[in-house]
Amino acid sequence: MKNKAKSGTKKSYIFFAVIIISLILIIVPCRVASTVSDGLSFSAHSASKPLLVAHRGFSSIKPENTGPAFYAAAEAGFDGYEFDLHTTKDGEWVVIHDDTVDRMTDGTGNVEDFTLEEIRSLYVDGGKGNEDFEYLAEKPGVPTLGEALSYAEEYDIFPVIEIKKCDIKYLADLKAFLDEKGLSQKAVIISFTKEYMEAYRALDKNIEMFYLSHNPSKEDIDWCRENNFGINFNHKNYYKCASAIAYAREQGIKIAVWTVDNVIYKDIMVLFGAEIITTNKITPAEK
Repeated sequence: MKNKAKSGTKKSYIFFAVIIISLILIIVPCRVASTVSDGLSFSAHSASKPLLVAHRGFSSIKPENTGPAFYAAAEAGFDGYEFDLHTTKDGEWVVIHDDTVDRMTDGTGNVEDFTLEEIRSLYVDGGKGNEDFEYLAEKPGVPTLGEALSYAEEYDIFPVIEIKKCDIKYLADLKAFLDEKGLSQKAVIISFTKEYMEAYRALDKNIEMFYLSHNPSKEDIDWCRENNFGINFNHKNYYKCASAIAYAREQGIKIAVWTVDNVIYKDIMVLFGAEIITTNKITPAEK
């Protein structure tokens, strides 16, 4: 029995040694220097100090994609905050994650079937911390694009704007609005939809843009390089796409990850070359 136990222990040591060596072989190539653009000041942050973005605002303490969540993110000292955009039936940009209003508000139905006036009549009653809203004289509703961007203007932090679902013809209005606010040099555009990404890049050659992918391929990386996009991937799949991410680093493509809520994983993602980390819970003090 002792010999079997020793044999099992030895195998365990060998297994973990192989894992560690494999990680080193994967991670080291990822630590190549990245190029920077004239947009975000990536160069002002060391590799061990990534830009920290609050996911849908500081959504672990306030309801996601609401003014209170954006305010909490700004007050906590995040470098930026992320939010989601849809267009309404009458072509207005509103901030909400889902295709429907059901989960986050007291209404029901598809976002695209509401006019701005109709969706603004709804009350946000979902999400972490929504019980605090009971004490407010004015109940928070679904924010407009202008309301969401006001925190970036006031606190001088950058907005990360995810284009969720829209009529593509309204992307020009989004660019015009960012230009008017002086935020096109500060904002970051992200999306899972390649059509939106290509259409917005055609409108703005210089704005920072990251393609969202759960598990990016080398073909995705080539497409990002051709269009001057960064890649933003699901950190839970890093073991699946390690070779693609190493390839991205070789190509000088910026790396971002979502949604990292553990500081150990955050440090691992930094080793993988992540320059932007989106989180629900990690605070700037833990950066």
